[in-house]
Amino acid sequence: MAAGVPDAASGPIVVVPTLAALAASALEPGQVAYLSEPGREGLFRCVSRRPSQADPMRGLFVPAASGSRHFARVWDGITGRPEWFGAQVNDGRADCAPAIEACIVLCPITQLAQADYFIRRTLVIDRGRRTLRGTARYASDEGQGTRIILQASAPRVHDADVLLVGSMNKPAVGHDNYPTGIHVADLTLIRDGDSAPHASGDLRRYPAGLRASYLVHCTFARITSLESSVGFYFGGTVYTKVDDCLAQRTRPGSRTGPDLAAGFYLDGTPEIGLAGGNASIYLDRCLSVGQHASHIRPSGLVAEGAFVDSFIDRFESARVDTGMRFNTRGANGPTQTVDLHLRHCVLDGCGANGIELDLKGTQTASIEIIDPYIYASGAGGAAGIVVIDGGGLVTITGGQVHGVFRDGSLLLRQTRGTRVQGLKLHEGTRPVVIENSGALQIEPQISNMNRRTDAFAVTCAKVYRTTIRPLVIGAPGMLGGGVALDTGCNYMSVDTSAVDPGCFVAVDAARKLWFAGADAVRGAGAAAFARAGNVVVGVTG
Repeated sequence: MAAGVPDAASGPIVVVPTLAALAASALEPGQVAYLSEPGREGLFRCVSRRPSQADPMRGLFVPAASGSRHFARVWDGITGRPEWFGAQVNDGRADCAPAIEACIVLCPITQLAQADYFIRRTLVIDRGRRTLRGTARYASDEGQGTRIILQASAPRVHDADVLLVGSMNKPAVGHDNYPTGIHVADLTLIRDGDSAPHASGDLRRYPAGLRASYLVHCTFARITSLESSVGFYFGGTVYTKVDDCLAQRTRPGSRTGPDLAAGFYLDGTPEIGLAGGNASIYLDRCLSVGQHASHIRPSGLVAEGAFVDSFIDRFESARVDTGMRFNTRGANGPTQTVDLHLRHCVLDGCGANGIELDLKGTQTASIEIIDPYIYASGAGGAAGIVVIDGGGLVTITGGQVHGVFRDGSLLLRQTRGTRVQGLKLHEGTRPVVIENSGALQIEPQISNMNRRTDAFAVTCAKVYRTTIRPLVIGAPGMLGGGVALDTGCNYMSVDTSAVDPGCFVAVDAARKLWFAGADAVRGAGAAAFARAGNVVVGVTG
């Protein structure tokens, strides 16, 4: 006989219609009743003593109306349902938050139905070693999967988080005592109202669909967040894994103020107190979709402050101005901006920047960007990949940037220590632009088969101690030239062997390398080029 299942010794099972009827029943210890109340239905065994655990919602333990008896639910001791605790699904007038939270407190696993759970405040999970799971990653309508909906009539529908895992404020205890082992999966989180911009303009304080903060060893999988200013917020988490999650926001904000929007936000501000804002965070196969004309700097993913041991793989954004944006504001220490990995991201329809790194002069940054795919919006974007005010070491390996980016398909500004190898730049009007930078190794692959531009494939202004070695091809007449340096460029090594002059507006090998608007290989231009400490490498014809 399985544990907890009534046997013949329990006697006949009595059917009772309501909790009140169960509490008032005259069952003796050991006898079993079947509660038929919808949602709460199940077997209960009469026990001779009071419950050992507090259960004010009476999901597992129902005190008898008289005497010291109680009725204990017969279950597997692992998986519970909020309906046992009074949750009413698909009822827009109900508030299911208390019942869901009660279930989480008493049950290691809380299983939600393929139904809608309406709440009137933020749902909170702050107890470790608990699992909350529903059905289906994305549900746009009732019955398609599990939806947790912050009601349109909720007092703070515009500015409250939908789901908080952990705590809003930093606990007084060290991170070893943060809630551990919380797992959330297969939910759609919906704000049934417009998000309200925060008056401070601080994106950390904007309403989130899911806010996960001050946690250890937690996972979040197959979760969708709809119509929150920040789809997913992570701050103060240790060894957190986020997989196959979706953020979407297409509605404007509900109040005046900067209507900022971010699908995913990684908070690395110094007050969190970890080496990085999130110590070892893994995002895989996550997606951010859509924006509204009122949104300011809409971004698929934003990371601000410190980042340490951050692994972002196969991230996608679609129809969002900036795919991924990193800003090290306030976190410039030697161990605060290292071990950031961006791998195989797909950033489609970028109206601003595909990948933006604003390193604020940080001299110790260490960043890997591997095989990104970036495509400009139909109206064009600002920059495909931009590194601003960069110190430390940034490596861009492989990848593709397609379409028109006004400031450059690859833009490096006030940057040193960056290496680019095998990045493919297609149909750009300014494929590579480098300004006020140095100590770089630049080896892109550039092709213009269908778009004409008067710009050179690589344009450098005030660049020093840098190696330029591009591969440049295209249809006839598509590019202004190969590599153009201004008079502020010095101590540079330029190899134009793989630059095909057949794609220039004028088929002339003299346009493969220019210095101050003249041929840098022959005549007066060559002499000025050499006086600046520059050298030509490889085939010049």
